[in-house]
Amino acid sequence: MSDTWHKNKKNKNREDIIIAGRNLFLKNNFINVNIKDICNLAGVSRVTFYKHFKSIDELIFEVQIDILNNMTDFIISRDDVKASGIERLKMVLNAWVDFAKEYKEQMKFIVLFDLYYDRNEKVNCMYEKFIGEENDKDFLHSIVSKGIEDKTLRQDLDSTKTEYYIYQTITGVVQRMSYTRLPIKYGVVSFEE
Repeated sequence: MSDTWHKNKKNKNREDIIIAGRNLFLKNNFINVNIKDICNLAGVSRVTFYKHFKSIDELIFEVQIDILNNMTDFIISRDDVKASGIERLKMVLNAWVDFAKEYKEQMKFIVLFDLYYDRNEKVNCMYEKFIGEENDKDFLHSIVSKGIEDKTLRQDLDSTKTEYYIYQTITGVVQRMSYTRLPIKYGVVSFEE
């Protein structure tokens, strides 16, 4: 058998483990899932699991990154770089809400990861590396910068802080709405609102 066959088999096993882990984490929360459950669903042995991941923590992290990338791709696909900064901001904020409506379980996973996942030093380094990479995760930067440049957003904004505030605020709201409705004095706030 060739090296290519072995590499393909190894990649397939890794992908099967990630898919199984993701399915179980989204259905049962990662707190209630163990390696045996993942191996059974993926159809692999524990030895195979440990060839790809040193711990369930690494798999949880991998699923978190996958979900964040899916969310970012979903949001970016609804952006129109030719529109004004404010119009682009409206588009991506609406896309964020649409993602949260359509993928509530993924939003719940992000909440659990952010609030309850006890990251070790290695996973923290991996997460910081992921955040620091130059890629599409910085989509808000170009939108806010364009809005400042085309004067559809205030000129005195600090673009880095503004994109951070927007990201944190909208993520917090849609995460909360994924778990429960936001109450207001005379009713509830819906995703559409």
